[in-house]
Amino acid sequence: MVRLQRADLEALLTLLGDVAEFEFDEPYPVEVVARVQELVRCDALTYQELDLRAKRFLTMVGIGPDGEDDDDELYWTVGPCPISDYRARTGDLRAVTMSDVIGRRRYHELPIFREYFRPAGIDYMIDLGLPTTLRRHRSFILFREAGAGDFCERDRAVLEMLRPHLYRLEAHAALRRRLSEALRTQDGNDDESNVYAELTPREREIIELVAEGKTNAQIAAQLWVAPSTVKKHLEHVYEKLGVGGRTAAATLARASR
Repeated sequence: MVRLQRADLEALLTLLGDVAEFEFDEPYPVEVVARVQELVRCDALTYQELDLRAKRFLTMVGIGPDGEDDDDELYWTVGPCPISDYRARTGDLRAVTMSDVIGRRRYHELPIFREYFRPAGIDYMIDLGLPTTLRRHRSFILFREAGAGDFCERDRAVLEMLRPHLYRLEAHAALRRRLSEALRTQDGNDDESNVYAELTPREREIIELVAEGKTNAQIAAQLWVAPSTVKKHLEHVYEKLGVGGRTAAATLARASR
């Protein structure tokens, strides 16, 4: 086990203190994701939830190089990533690097590297797995560009030390969500006239940007998420509001408020 330096421990404590002040009811807002980058040097960082059986991303929140995160069709055509295959086979959630699960030469021969990661300049990665259901995969995944060098044991140790605090943040977010739902029920806020209250804070943020006339790509850039994540949030909004498109959703949300 790597012994972390005092500076590493202080950085962890600072992050935990700052993040504790954030208010959110779904993991993980971009503000939390971005702070992880302060602990482990990387060129891109993503929190992702994916369904291996359905071959689709459920959530993707991240920061990093342009073009790295918005081509779902290409990813599933040439992928998934060997780390996701490893998780599915073993159930191991420990922080692992790409070099832990596949030889470097072999990895560079794979279509997922040649057609997806290499064009984005990505060469190295480390993935911190999080608990989920069968055939689904949740993780924080950190990327480094070619020439930046692989992640080390110190990086792995920092992420593993962060793990229990991520679980605590998730539990806190779930509690906030349950309390918000209970309050809406008591206040009679689940009728059609107050349907806007059924949206999560992130969904309300996105639909308000839609009402301003912004495209999915513009919203994604402003919120530091993938365009595909914006699209998925909008699909949830349409379902909750019972509408078929962005214009009707924005109009109904404004009226409900």
